[in-house]
Amino acid sequence: MVQSETDAGKVRRWSGYVCPDCRFVFRVPRDHDGEGIICPSCRRMLRIPGEGDSTAPLMAPLQKIAFAESEPDPRGEKRTRSKRKKKQREAEEQGWDASSGKWRASRKKGKRTVQTVAVFAGSILAVFGCVFLLVKASEQDDGEAADIPEWGERDDFDDLVKAPLILPDAELADPVELPAVMKRSETEFLALAEPLAERFFAAKSIAEILPLVHNPEQVVEKIRAHYPGGVLEPVGISKFNSSGRVSYRSNFAAVSITTEDFEQKQLAFIEGADGLKIDWESWAGWSEMPWDEIMAQKPSKPVLVRAKLKWVDYYNFGFADESKWRSYRLTSPDGVATLYGYAERNSLLDQRLRPGEQAVTVAVMVKIRFPEDAKSANQVIIEEYVADGWVVAE
Repeated sequence: MVQSETDAGKVRRWSGYVCPDCRFVFRVPRDHDGEGIICPSCRRMLRIPGEGDSTAPLMAPLQKIAFAESEPDPRGEKRTRSKRKKKQREAEEQGWDASSGKWRASRKKGKRTVQTVAVFAGSILAVFGCVFLLVKASEQDDGEAADIPEWGERDDFDDLVKAPLILPDAELADPVELPAVMKRSETEFLALAEPLAERFFAAKSIAEILPLVHNPEQVVEKIRAHYPGGVLEPVGISKFNSSGRVSYRSNFAAVSITTEDFEQKQLAFIEGADGLKIDWESWAGWSEMPWDEIMAQKPSKPVLVRAKLKWVDYYNFGFADESKWRSYRLTSPDGVATLYGYAERNSLLDQRLRPGEQAVTVAVMVKIRFPEDAKSANQVIIEEYVADGWVVAE
């Protein structure tokens, strides 16, 4: 636990955290436990765990490092004798030779001359640096104050062993308002979410599933279209919260589910006026048109789809000009269908779509369309970036 003394003279307790999105390392006062903060780097909403909560995924667990007492090196005495003899030889190699009446120089004279020049040059640079800093400080005192980076501006903190950032008290004086789903403790959330998920995965009809989903009046027609005949095949849950952590983002919380047929699924929960409910659209991977219909009908008007996106190099037919287009592979949520989407290279759309690394696959909601003169059955234009992930932010 890190302690910092406030202006009032009281000891303030701090906790260290790592943002699960951008991996930025920071510290937060303990009096913010159970509250919400904004990540200083990526501005994502984060929930600080309260007393009794299990460790959240953004927590950087404190570790005690035991330093073993140094043991005597049996070779130490031998090494000491060797160093002593070396110094004696060097002393004998240089000095006044009484027999010849001349000064005897060291055999390492050339090397030491270079070292002396380097030290002298370094000293000159250090003096000039100090003078420059003093001049700048004087200019700032006489004029406007020096620019101070705003809270959240940073270099690339990929190395998590760097010292945590101490955030200004003013920035954390008033914790931000948490979305409703994040106001519960993690223990309370899991106690409500698990039985809800078990009922959801055991449902055999639309009538059984509707009371469990968020905004049922808005998704009922989508559910009916998704399940022709109104009959569901329950898959059951083999393990709830299989990853062992709850992911909070925007207005929802998500957990990993392992079904009885060993499929890994992400299940999102939203807190609404009628309590905690399941986001059906993200779980089903709902799109405005089924993927098989999109590939068969080749719509020229934009269609909203949920897809897994990956930055790839695939340029041919109407999109052969690599200098104009950036290519992305779009895969349906069930992994069966694949399309290749294109955005104008280095456009704002391209910058929003592009993952940090080419090998990364991300979940997105985008609008796609086939070009009027489509020359391929699997190449589309990405018309609009709708959202990161499959849950609609409210």
